[in-house]
Amino acid sequence: METRPMSSPWPNFALRSLCAINALLPGGVRHAEAERILVYRMGNLGDIVVALPAFHALRRHFPGAKITLITSPTKRGAPSAQEVLAKDDTFDDMIVYYEDESSKSDFLRAMRQRLSAARFDLAVLLPGDRATAMSLTKQVALLATAGIRHIVGARVISAGDYRRGQVPRTMDSVASLCGDGIEDFPWIRHDADDEAHVATLLPETTDGPLIGMQCGAKRPANRWMADRFVALGKRLVEEHKARLILTGSAGESALLSEIAVEISAGCVNLAGKTTIPELAVLAARCDAFISNDTGTMHVAACMGTPVVAIFSGRDDEHRWYPYGDQHTVLRHSPDCSPCLEDTCPLYDDPICLSAHEVDDVFAAVTKVLG
Repeated sequence: METRPMSSPWPNFALRSLCAINALLPGGVRHAEAERILVYRMGNLGDIVVALPAFHALRRHFPGAKITLITSPTKRGAPSAQEVLAKDDTFDDMIVYYEDESSKSDFLRAMRQRLSAARFDLAVLLPGDRATAMSLTKQVALLATAGIRHIVGARVISAGDYRRGQVPRTMDSVASLCGDGIEDFPWIRHDADDEAHVATLLPETTDGPLIGMQCGAKRPANRWMADRFVALGKRLVEEHKARLILTGSAGESALLSEIAVEISAGCVNLAGKTTIPELAVLAARCDAFISNDTGTMHVAACMGTPVVAIFSGRDDEHRWYPYGDQHTVLRHSPDCSPCLEDTCPLYDDPICLSAHEVDDVFAAVTKVLG
């Protein structure tokens, strides 16, 4: 079960003190201007997308530095920084590890040796919401014993910070290094090959608005019911002459095939058929994007596409809302919200999701198209 981070100021005071003491230790590499920078960011698709403005701000501020990203999507097969940054030249190198590796006894020793050999003179931590004081202390200790004397960004995110949004909170970690504001959309880099491939996937007709639909989600508690996506899709086709694009992973192909067959005309199933840069191109071409609370929602948002986001009540309000003013967030908060459970322990169809009627979502999409 996921836990909320502590709201006491003491953990962050202790982390700042630890970093300050580390800066005074002898040894290590010190330069007036950072030459080798290590960026530490964990997480899957959404975690990496919301960190892109911070990544890019660092590259703009340190154009000549060698910048390395250390990251972990935790489990193998989960979309991660490698896929998001496939066409992005922000980082010169990337260190990726997985949960099954980090549990091995020699992992920390090998990682410390690798970081020490790279002679980094600056480490930037971009902690996610789940980072605890203990996990951040371990990260600082690892970096300090590898000889990195300048460490910034070690901070526990409290529930009081959620309303500000993921992107501004991540930018806080680089504020002391570069005072850039949040960059304009789009954020995910892509090229002409991505554009050309996406063109072959789109419906042949050009009539009607192009609407993306992300019907799946990593957590079952975040998935609006498939039959309601079907009813919504049919109505969008009938009343708006919409062209529908169903996005998702290869593992969601069977679900999306059933939905596409039910909707029938005007619907294309692209589950597992796009890379992340291609998905970004696809989202950018959409007039609107309908999504559960999942990583694809952030991909669409970071390309400037207006999102109609269907949220459950499992998580804290505002915690993972898409960045930008152009989006519509639909959310119901029953008494059991937030539960922080991956699967609803009370209902087969969580009441925080079943409360979203097709009429409500259709009206939100119609407003966006209007």
